[in-house]
Amino acid sequence: MNIMPVNITGPYRTGTIRGYSADEIENILGFPPNVEDDPDKVSHSWGFLADGLNCGIWSYKGSEMAKIFSTYGPQYVFDTLFPERS
Repeated sequence: MNIMPVNITGPYRTGTIRGYSADEIENILGFPPNVEDDPDKVSHSWGFLADGLNCGIWSYKGSEMAKIFSTYGPQYVFDTLFPERS
């Protein structure tokens, strides 16, 4: 799967990743959080294209402490990148 960083995460949540830390997500994607988001609500935010499809991952109101991240994009992208998610 071809992953390319972009400066947008998606307009709303379509899914969830559980059980991964921010560092693990960074290692899987190959780049650090790259989207400036609302600092009162979001502490980590990645925007990327996966085989040309807009995708995003972000923490919401401290959810990263429980290893829970919101996602935007086709579910198969996240199932492929994060096979251990629940």
